[in-house]
Amino acid sequence: MMKAGGNTSKGLIACEEALQRLLDVRPVVPEHVRLDLSKLTASIVSLEAGFDRGYLKKSRKAHLPLLARIEACRAETNKSFSSSNAKTVERLKYKLALSEKELAMARAQCDRVLTQNLQLWERVRELELAGSQNKSLQVRQRT
Repeated sequence: MMKAGGNTSKGLIACEEALQRLLDVRPVVPEHVRLDLSKLTASIVSLEAGFDRGYLKKSRKAHLPLLARIEACRAETNKSFSSSNAKTVERLKYKLALSEKELAMARAQCDRVLTQNLQLWERVRELELAGSQNKSLQVRQRT
């Protein structure tokens, strides 16, 4: 996949264009479609530009600014992902606390209703007992 001959500046320009395509989510290499930018590397940019994996090298001074941009893009993506995760965790903690409050309120309400039902049941039992005693008194009085 290596381009024959070629001027270093043309190769570097091709790599810069490849990086921009990757950042704009419009790669030409099928394997780079839906690429997670947190995994962006110099070799991926080299392949996207049409070169072999080792085209971009730290030993070539002209490549250093582009290599730094690639590293910065990856670091920014990781930072954004980490920040996004932290926000998600905070939001979930808030929702959990809210749910725990609602659960405590529901339990308290359930306990109140249960207490009222027990009191009502006891009152019904007392009335039934009083009613049956009253009937037995009425039957005894008639005979």
